[in-house]
Amino acid sequence: MAMYFSRTGRFNWMVGCLLVALVGCTTPTHQSQQVEPDSSSLTLTQPVAATKAAATVTEIRQPPVFIRPPNTSQEAPAQVGTPLAIGGRIRTGQKALAQVNLANGLAFRLSENSVLTLQPDQRLNLEAGDMITWVQPGKKIPTEIVTPIGVAGIRGTTVFVKIPTDLSEGILFFAWEGTVSVRLPGQTEEILLKTAEEVRIRPGDRDINQIRQRVRRLPRS
Repeated sequence: MAMYFSRTGRFNWMVGCLLVALVGCTTPTHQSQQVEPDSSSLTLTQPVAATKAAATVTEIRQPPVFIRPPNTSQEAPAQVGTPLAIGGRIRTGQKALAQVNLANGLAFRLSENSVLTLQPDQRLNLEAGDMITWVQPGKKIPTEIVTPIGVAGIRGTTVFVKIPTDLSEGILFFAWEGTVSVRLPGQTEEILLKTAEEVRIRPGDRDINQIRQRVRRLPRS
């Protein structure tokens, strides 16, 4: 599965503590072409602290990582311990890696050049990049990962989502463990992926049965 990342080390980092987390540890890329703000002139502003935190940045393997509080347009550099409120956005820069833990037991890791907004009702809006998401053992937290052309439903499981630089390649949904439901925006019919199964959804896809034909299972190796 190292094919998912051009840098094997980054992939290993994303999954390494995940494997630990699945046995009880709680703390362990269409890509965004944005100009990095000058971190020397930015600080985390009061709206972040004043808003009840739904999540916390628990690890930054490599900066830069930025947080944009809800109802603001300015980003600020994130640090371990930085809170993330509903409506807040996290963005990783080039070569950056970060983990966020939600207060409800959900957690996710972002690779470089990823953009994600935390939405109400356990909805994670992934706009760009790669992420791996999981639920702490023993908990069932219905969660949706919303992407530009597909929605993944987590059912007490672990899922990997990759938005490529060229969106025409299709967004990849991979069920790392357990069952993951995938559907098209505005539709209710689902594709159910079981452990080790993946599917790509491409722009313009409308026929759910045709998408089912593209589901493939990866060998354990």
